[in-house]
Amino acid sequence: MDSQELGANKLINGYTVELLEPGCSPGADEWTAKVQLDDDIAPLFPYLNAKFPKARYYPDSKAIVFDYETRKCSLRAQQILAVSFGDRNEAIEFIEELITMLNDLWQNRREIEPSFEKREPPRAMDIFKLLPRTNCKECGFLTCMAFANQLREGNADVSKCTQLSDENREKLLILLKIV
Repeated sequence: MDSQELGANKLINGYTVELLEPGCSPGADEWTAKVQLDDDIAPLFPYLNAKFPKARYYPDSKAIVFDYETRKCSLRAQQILAVSFGDRNEAIEFIEELITMLNDLWQNRREIEPSFEKREPPRAMDIFKLLPRTNCKECGFLTCMAFANQLREGNADVSKCTQLSDENREKLLILLKIV
């Protein structure tokens, strides 16, 4: 296969990267990479949804959010946002790796059964209602609501709540689609 054929199989051919300082925390050490794409990557989203079972896929708004290499990535038709970078070099290196993965996935899409399932995490309030609401801090978080938010994002483990009833633990595992 010559390089012209190979380029034709790529989904992402050109892009620009902008590094954004956190708006809510000026001077913070974590930056967001905003990538403007020359190409529409929305056709890739059902394949990403299949590859990343914990992805949040919003087919109506042509968006998908997933974790890749410990970073949260949010993709729209012609834009990528990725968070938590210490500097521009770190962001550029990650974006290049992400784009390589996306192009590889696109080239291998015939081997993947796409998933068009709309996936959204449960509401934090629905999780919170199942917790004991004692704010005991045994889970490592200051409040049960903070714990609920982290459960929603997949950044906490249900087992950390020592005061959770067996019945609510089972309901929570089902709500979080862990069982």
